[in-house]
Amino acid sequence: MRHLKILLFLACISLSPAAKAQEIFYQVVNSAKNIIDDPQADPLMLSIAQFKFTAMQYLCTTAIKRNGGQVGADFLNQQAYSMNHFVTSYLSEIVKTQNSGAGKQKEVMKKYWQASAEHPLFNDTDTETVNSFMDAPDSITPFSLDTDWEKADEAISLK
Repeated sequence: MRHLKILLFLACISLSPAAKAQEIFYQVVNSAKNIIDDPQADPLMLSIAQFKFTAMQYLCTTAIKRNGGQVGADFLNQQAYSMNHFVTSYLSEIVKTQNSGAGKQKEVMKKYWQASAEHPLFNDTDTETVNSFMDAPDSITPFSLDTDWEKADEAISLK
């Protein structure tokens, strides 16, 4: 099953008619992939990169399946940009609350976790896959893969 997802992801990258216009999407994917491929990568950075890469892989492959092979460059770019901003904002708030105690950090985590969970993009019923980062006890990025990143990022910005 994992190999099928990787093949679909690669197909998304290579066969999409708007491939050259997907600059933000590719930048996020390639940046994450470079960190994943670096044997000397910091474990924290590696964990974040794995989430970003997986989230973009999930986004692209699921969008292809749901839209009959058609995925717009603007859609992928906006989702990638918003996901990257969402994760960066989350990590920034976690660092800011580092000396404020575990309670404050748990509030931040809950706020972002809820924004991710409350804004599904595909309403995917494969909860094992979708919630794999949410359910992992040691996940640095405990978010749903099935997130409308634009709406989740907007919800966080309003809070």
